[in-house]
Amino acid sequence: MKATDFEYRHQTIAHQFIVLLAFLTYLIDPDDIVWRFVRDTSAPRLWERTLFIVAAILIAAGAILTTKARVLPTARILSCIRPCYLGEILYAIGLGSLLPLPGFIILVAGESLRIFRLIQREHSQPPLQPASTWGRAFRKEAVKWGILLSMIAFLITLKDRVADVLVALTFLIGLLLNLPFLSKL
Repeated sequence: MKATDFEYRHQTIAHQFIVLLAFLTYLIDPDDIVWRFVRDTSAPRLWERTLFIVAAILIAAGAILTTKARVLPTARILSCIRPCYLGEILYAIGLGSLLPLPGFIILVAGESLRIFRLIQREHSQPPLQPASTWGRAFRKEAVKWGILLSMIAFLITLKDRVADVLVALTFLIGLLLNLPFLSKL
């Protein structure tokens, strides 16, 4: 069960499709997974902030690993896992904290399946060529870094509207930074 040619060549599109499906679960459940589990505790704001700090750390670790892997592609964790794949999973778990429970499950399970299929494919074919400079690597991972900044702002305010606006801006900026004519710079 390895990734198809389309999945392999267009990994960002596959990732964005999974994220879109996960965020659409807000239409059926308005409460994020963290609030769902902390709202009935004696100190919900403290627990909420603590869990979102953990999520921000996971997002940061994911952004660091995936950005570094774009510049230094040969590193491996254990014998088969590239750091970019571990980074993608950590990022998905952190981002999933902003989603309802069904969205969290869709995001983490979908990303895990996508990455498993990519790993299976790499056993028979070498990985795609990475970005050659740190600037290109940061530009390719701009959305992850923007989500991290959005999460930090959300941690400070704990206002959903702040996160919503910053995430939307992050996505738009990420799209602009990765337009084909800019990716040649």
